[in-house]
Amino acid sequence: EVEIEEKQRSRKPEAQFAPYLFIQDQEKFHGGSRKAEKAKAAEDLIALATERGVPVAKVDKGVLNTLSGNRPHQGFALRCGSLFFEPLQFGGGIPLPAAGDTTIPHLWLVLDEVVDPQNFGALLRSAYFLGKQQQVTDDIEDGNGGIGILVCAKNSAPPSPVVSASSAGALELCQIHSTSNLPRTLGSAKEVGWRILGAAAKAPPGMVDDKTGEPTTCLDLEQVLSHENGKLTPTMLVLGSEGHGLRTLVAKACTGFVRIPGSSTMDDDMDEEDGSSSTSVGVDSLNVSVTGGIMLWHLINGMKE
Repeated sequence: EVEIEEKQRSRKPEAQFAPYLFIQDQEKFHGGSRKAEKAKAAEDLIALATERGVPVAKVDKGVLNTLSGNRPHQGFALRCGSLFFEPLQFGGGIPLPAAGDTTIPHLWLVLDEVVDPQNFGALLRSAYFLGKQQQVTDDIEDGNGGIGILVCAKNSAPPSPVVSASSAGALELCQIHSTSNLPRTLGSAKEVGWRILGAAAKAPPGMVDDKTGEPTTCLDLEQVLSHENGKLTPTMLVLGSEGHGLRTLVAKACTGFVRIPGSSTMDDDMDEEDGSSSTSVGVDSLNVSVTGGIMLWHLINGMKE
């Protein structure tokens, strides 16, 4: 082991399997004022890295291009360990928050097999930003501000540099929970009283409201109450995968459905060929990350009882 460590140390920094901050050689920054800005940013980063015990290496642009997979890097690259989703605690379910409870978020963003890393990153950015707003408004303290995040353990975009960049760094700040059985987790949450809203262009056929026995309907977003008795209604917002929407078992675990009205929701008739109903959300106008941001904002700031 000592010999292996010595070989590692003898390698160039970019070839070592260790955390490192790589900075483009300041002498190779181009442009007058731009060069000064880059040099100042490099000094600040070096100070932060030194404070945290992260070694620093000055390299040429070619090395940074290789390290970043030829993606934009702005002259800086940090090599660090992998991030992982946190397995869902609470005994596999999410208990309904009690009055005054600040440990369990009252609003959750649940992603059903969202695999596009840029959409995933954009959703994390929205959840973090809006969660901080909710934290100030409702005095809720949580690792994500006031919004919990739950994803499928499999068939979801993994934490990656692309997700981190798309989230503007929110990936590193959010606590993201995972579950190996999303329908079962949502079913348990429904049993204890959570409102589970699936984002859908229309309600799936054959589903019945548990309370009224009437066929389940899909509400326009502005019809959905965000608060009851002055408090945020405990809600899980479930977004399906790009193009396919919610899986059948996930949709069956929802207590209701919500949509952003638009051209894609003008016709609510079922597909005449197979009697099915798509739960994809306005794919002709909005992608999942935009839909998620709008719906989260409404569930925090929207119509109150």
